[in-house]
Amino acid sequence: MSLTSYAHNCEDVLLMRALGHIEHGRYLDAAAGDPLHSNATQAFYARGWHGVNLETAPALLRRLRIARPADTNLALAAAAAPGQRAWYQVELPGASTFDAALAQQQRDAGRAVVQHLVELQTLNAICEQHLDGELHFLRLADSAALAGLDLQRWRPWIIVLRADGVTPLDALLAARYRLAYADGYNQFYLADEQAALAAALTLPPHPADDFVLAEDHHYSHPLAEWRRRTAEAEAASQESRIWAQAHVREWREKFERLDAEQQRANRAEQQLAEMSGRAHRAEAQLPHLNARAAAADVAEQTLGAVYASLSWRLTRPLREGKFKLAKLRAWLRAFPRRVVGAVLRRVKGLAGYALRYVNARPKLSFFLRRNIARLPFMVPLMRALKLRLQLNHTHAAAAAPVPADLDSLPEAARQVFDDLRRARRQAPHS
Repeated sequence: MSLTSYAHNCEDVLLMRALGHIEHGRYLDAAAGDPLHSNATQAFYARGWHGVNLETAPALLRRLRIARPADTNLALAAAAAPGQRAWYQVELPGASTFDAALAQQQRDAGRAVVQHLVELQTLNAICEQHLDGELHFLRLADSAALAGLDLQRWRPWIIVLRADGVTPLDALLAARYRLAYADGYNQFYLADEQAALAAALTLPPHPADDFVLAEDHHYSHPLAEWRRRTAEAEAASQESRIWAQAHVREWREKFERLDAEQQRANRAEQQLAEMSGRAHRAEAQLPHLNARAAAADVAEQTLGAVYASLSWRLTRPLREGKFKLAKLRAWLRAFPRRVVGAVLRRVKGLAGYALRYVNARPKLSFFLRRNIARLPFMVPLMRALKLRLQLNHTHAAAAAPVPADLDSLPEAARQVFDDLRRARRQAPHS
């Protein structure tokens, strides 16, 4: 897998070439800076290494603590002795310094410079508090901080120093460190006991290291112009997409209206075809209707001629007499039935009156029942007569108009009411 280089001058490529075989190593970076931009330890952190990062800029320290939760991130500066010192933060990356003269030069160049009072601590104290085990590499921006590190007790395998022209070479030689590589920006010192790693530090970064530069690396092609062009292209694409969507909606609406018009036209054509068919059928029936109308005219003329003829007027009394004779004949045929019906109704009325009269008088009713019982053939006749009269009386009562306040009652309730009313009427005679 390719190595992504984040360091300012590809220091992490050389260090990975020498120390890449170590798993879960440890580092101390006294000039940590941004967690990604120009950072020499990000490639190692991504591979499981952990260590201590020193950073005095508050904003950069916050980024480190967010991006490196497994590291120890301290708001300190490494120095020969503990204390406090003015530190000048310059807006240009890598230009911040403890030197007041250099800070003034940055101000004269028009760059913003902010002064901070930072805490100083020796590398010995930092290692005692936060390191346990081997320290595989130490990176320093100020070589003067080496005065606060006991190189006999703490033996970093590799020390990376910023080439500032004041490197304490004698102290390093006395501590058994040798210059292994210098690229004009950094100097790599290797402990004598790690001399086997010297071969890995003889050549500068090359294709065999299989590395790529991180995004926005200052050695890579500038991405600002590419991003600007990409943003413009995306904006133009978005504008085109909005235009296309608006026109698609407009075309869809037009198509829907056209489709609706087409459907209405199809329905109109269908209705026109139906009406045309009806017209053709009516036209086909027209000769027959004309013939019938002509025949009707002829018949009407003939009938008018008959009504206007002398014979029709002369036979009028005969026709009227025939009609009256037919009515008389029908009346005579119905007369016997009317007479019989009237007699039967009268007889039934008398029988009903007699029955009510007898029922209203218990003694008479008992006398008649006892005597009729002596004549067996009379018993069924009298029973049938009684039932017939009671049935007629029930029908008459049912046909009587119902009081307005009883219209809403069911039929059974009205029947009970009628029975109670009849019983009340008969009560005075019993």
